[in-house]
Amino acid sequence: MPKRSTAPDPDEPGDREDIKDTQDTKDTKDTEPEQQKAGPDAPDPEQDGPDSAGSGRTDPDEELDEEEPDPDQEDEEGLDGDSRHSGRRSGTAGAAAGGEPAWRAALRGSRFGQVAVLAVAAFAIAIAAWWAVGPQDAGQAAQAEGAAVTQVDVDGVQQAPMVGDTAPAFSGTDTSSQEVVLDPEAMDGRPVWLMFVATWCTGCRTEMPDVQEAAAAHGEEVRVIVVYVGEDASTVSAYSQRVGNDLTEVPDRSQAVSAAYGVMGVPSHFFIDSEGTVRQTSVGLLTPDQMAQALDGITRA
Repeated sequence: MPKRSTAPDPDEPGDREDIKDTQDTKDTKDTEPEQQKAGPDAPDPEQDGPDSAGSGRTDPDEELDEEEPDPDQEDEEGLDGDSRHSGRRSGTAGAAAGGEPAWRAALRGSRFGQVAVLAVAAFAIAIAAWWAVGPQDAGQAAQAEGAAVTQVDVDGVQQAPMVGDTAPAFSGTDTSSQEVVLDPEAMDGRPVWLMFVATWCTGCRTEMPDVQEAAAAHGEEVRVIVVYVGEDASTVSAYSQRVGNDLTEVPDRSQAVSAAYGVMGVPSHFFIDSEGTVRQTSVGLLTPDQMAQALDGITRA
């Protein structure tokens, strides 16, 4: 005889409620461990809804994937950098292979290189001027180097006479329309102090009072002739009246006298003895003692 099943009949109302209570209790027990694992403050994924995707939270795994560098990309950048460096090296090597060393090309293109070239050129010009004027000993060379000199450009300039040479002869007209002649073959027995100056030369104006004082100390014993390089009579006359010069002044508009004496700077001084021989030359300002010494040298010769 079969046994009667004791399971509740789902068709009976009371049985259906018992089954429902039993199912609810089972669901509650199943969900409690998951909530305990997640913690009391863990968000409910069902409550987040679709807006959770735009809330700004990102998956840590995704952040690591984005920040991890690509080794292939680094290799490409390294190759590009190496190619750029090698391009610069090849350009430098190409400049050197073209016949000019790389260091010389770099120096020539720098500001220091340009300044160095200008300094060398200026030094060469100074040496040429020194040789043309021709100081005769170390003392005169040092004097010419330290004195104030103003450069002048003279057309057809010649080699300046040196100590022991015969002074070049010349003739001209002074500011009083009187003829002025210097001829070594027809000296009047007096030595000559020949100067080359300019009205616009600051150094020339500075030393002129000392020149007049030294000339006055020797009186008629020495002829003092002042030649103005490249200037006309009216300019020289106006200048002489303004500064009070009373010396023999010869405008050298054509620069013929200046060229014959190799003048490249003013003031320039030539001390010539009574026989027409150059005894001393000087370029630049002279002190009163230097003037007196030079005049003594030609008056006692």
